[in-house]
Formats: sequence, structure tokens, C-alpha cells
Amino acid sequence: MKQRNLVFDNLRGICMLGVIAIHVGSMAVSDAVASPFLVLITNILSRYSVPAFFFISGYGLFYSKPLEQPLRYGSFVKKRMKSIGRPYLLASLLYLCYYAFLNRDMSVLDPSNILFSLFFGTAQYHIYFLVILIWFYLLFPLWRSLMRGMEKIGLKLALPVLFAAQVLLFEGNFRFWVYPDWIASSPALLNLCNYRLNYFPFFYLFIFMLGGVIARHYDKFQQLITQQKALLTAFFTASAGFNTWLFYRWTFKWQMPYESTVNYLQQLSLPGLVYTIASVLFFSMVIQSGHYPLKKALKGMSNRSFIIYLIHPVFIDQLEYVLNRTVGMQHVPMEAFYLAVLLLSWGCAEIWHRFRASKS
Repeated sequence: MKQRNLVFDNLRGICMLGVIAIHVGSMAVSDAVASPFLVLITNILSRYSVPAFFFISGYGLFYSKPLEQPLRYGSFVKKRMKSIGRPYLLASLLYLCYYAFLNRDMSVLDPSNILFSLFFGTAQYHIYFLVILIWFYLLFPLWRSLMRGMEKIGLKLALPVLFAAQVLLFEGNFRFWVYPDWIASSPALLNLCNYRLNYFPFFYLFIFMLGGVIARHYDKFQQLITQQKALLTAFFTASAGFNTWLFYRWTFKWQMPYESTVNYLQQLSLPGLVYTIASVLFFSMVIQSGHYPLKKALKGMSNRSFIIYLIHPVFIDQLEYVLNRTVGMQHVPMEAFYLAVLLLSWGCAEIWHRFRASKS
């Protein structure tokens, strides 16, 4: 049996912290009087988290299914659909029921809306991640062929080319929101275009393949994160600093609304993609070193990260509702709200884990 990678196992916990920060911070983006620093932390400097999960997935797939071994595609897909597809289906249906009863709108449960939500990952705002991940699984033979091609021409050339293609894809996507008539007149094509960020895996292909490259050359990666600490720290600091500078320049000098700044600096942009790479390397270096606080807590949260990911929006919704009905959301520090969402989600994940363990 393949050994688990403790660095990337714990990296999942750090990614989960970022995901919750983004979703809690979305309230700050919509608040005109929100602290710029709060928006920066939650909506700019936490954006590494989603693509980093794809990085970890790429590592896991290429580590567990190396190119030197044949891929039994049927059993591979069956296993992945059991581990990811089934939870995705269940979570989506539960969220649809949740909002149907919460909003007293049973049209949400119309079969056509259910199929739409399942295909595009719209049952809840965060769950599109699993749709993209499923497409990465379904197209894994294509990624294996791509990896062979990259290694054939040389990774020193292939990775920069793939990086450039990734950036160009995003730039083209960013400008492609006015469609020709043959797309605008077709509801199916229009939905495929409008929701392309929810299912099209190519937007995250570079970071996914980077995880695969590291799986195949982990000794060199380990050498990098153990022997080049100063370089990786400088890279992370420079990338975070550059994103911070852009955020404050655009916000204060150009008077851009928070939402526009966040969209321009999202994880698929050039500054965002570079920051994701820097974050993955830096956090991997820190975890590998073992010199960080709350090690046991991070390990525990990492082990429950999937359930925390699935359920935390419920606690964001319900806590916001309760606070608005009592003291008022504006009187609650965002840091306290974030911590409450994290602890409640983590606590429920632990209860679920222990319940399942008692039944097995």
C-alpha cells in the first residue's frame, strides 16, 4: 500500500482555513464600509486554497496511479465516484432541499433544476469544486498522456508552456462574456458558456499537473523545500506583497470597488496563479520543517477537511441569520465569526466521524 504524504495531508487543513476565509469574507466584499485589510486577507491572500486542493489531487492521482502501471479505468472511476461522486450527489440534494424549505420554494426541487444543479455544481456556491474534480477523474487518461508528452519534451520546457497556456486561457475567458448569436440563441450552449468556470477543468490544469510532476519527482521537491527555505520564503513574501500592493493601488488610487479588485486578482489571474504556487511551496516547506504551532490541531482538522468543506456554508448561513436577529451582524468581529464557523463545522465533522466509526 502506498504511504500517505504527511506534508500534503496537513496542507489540506491550511487550504480549508483559506476556503472558509473566502466564504466568510464574501460578506466583507459586499460591505462598503468593510476594512480593506479584512478584504485583503479573506479575498486576496486566501485565494491559494481552491487551486491548492487541485494540486493535492494531482499529486495523489499520479502518486497512486503512476504511468509505469496500467490504468484500469473502470475500477478507477468506480472507486473515485464512490469517494467523491456519491458525497457530491448527496450534498447537492441536501442543499437543494435545505434552500427549498428555507425559502419555501419547492420549484428548487423540480427535476430539471436538480439536473442543472448537479451538472454545473450550483446547489451551493462552493460545491462546483467537486464537479471540476470529477472531470479531472473522468479525464485522467488524457492527463496521463499529457504527462508522458511533457516528460518526452522535457519538464523544463513543458511546465512554462503549460503555465503560459493557463494564463492565456484565463485572459481569453475574462473577455469572453458577450456571445455570438448562435450561442446566445441556444439555452444549452448559453449555460455551458456562462457556467464554464464551474465544470471546465482546464482552468486548473497547470496546478493539477504540477502536483502530478511533484508526485513523479518528489525527491527533488523534498530537496527544494528542505534546502531552499530562504528562497521559498522570499518568493512567498514577494508574491504576497505584490498582490497586496495591487489591491491597495487599485482600491485607493483607482477607486475600484472591492468586488472588481477581487475578480481581477482571483486565483486564476497571473498574480493569483503565481501566489498559489508560492503558497504551496511555502506552506509545504513550513509543514516539512515541523516548526509551526498547533500541530495536533492542524492534523485533526486536515483529517476532517472534506466534511468541514461540505457543511461549513450551513453554519455561515445560520450564524448570520441568528446574529442579525439578535445583536446585529455589524457588531460581531469578523474574526470571531470566522472562528465560530470553523469550530462548529469541525465539531460536527468529528461527531459524524465518530458516529460512522461506531457503526463500522
